[in-house]
Formats: sequence, structure tokens, C-alpha cells
Amino acid sequence: MAKENGPVLDMTPDGNFIEPPKPSFTQILMRLAAFGLALCITAVVVWTAFIMIPVMLLLGFVGYLFMRGQRGGWRPF
Repeated sequence: MAKENGPVLDMTPDGNFIEPPKPSFTQILMRLAAFGLALCITAVVVWTAFIMIPVMLLLGFVGYLFMRGQRGGWRPF
């Protein structure tokens, strides 16, 4: 028969709960720096995407005009 394990309680022998260690000031600063770096990278990626969308649309339109001109000679619209 399988033995079910319940939740693990971190208690001292006298019945008090063990407090998890609090992060040091250096750890807090490192977490803030990592979050700030991730936020900056995300902002650059989004900014690049917003710049590239109009460029790609323009290049697609130019390619369409080029292919249309190659098909049957140049006829303006």
C-alpha cells in the first residue's frame, strides 16, 4: 500500500515555526537590477517591432509594384 506524505512543516522541537531567511540588501538590489534589465530589453524589442512593421509594409508594397511591372510591362495603375 502506498504511503501518502502530507505537507512538511518546518518546526522547532519546542513548537515554533521556522522563519524563512529574509533577503539581504544586496539580493534586493540584484533582483531590481535584473528586473530593470529585462524591462529595458523588452522595451527595445517592442520599439524595434514597431519600427520594422512600417518598413516591411513599405518593402512589400515596393515588391508588389516591381512584380506587377515585370509581368506585362510598366503600366501605371
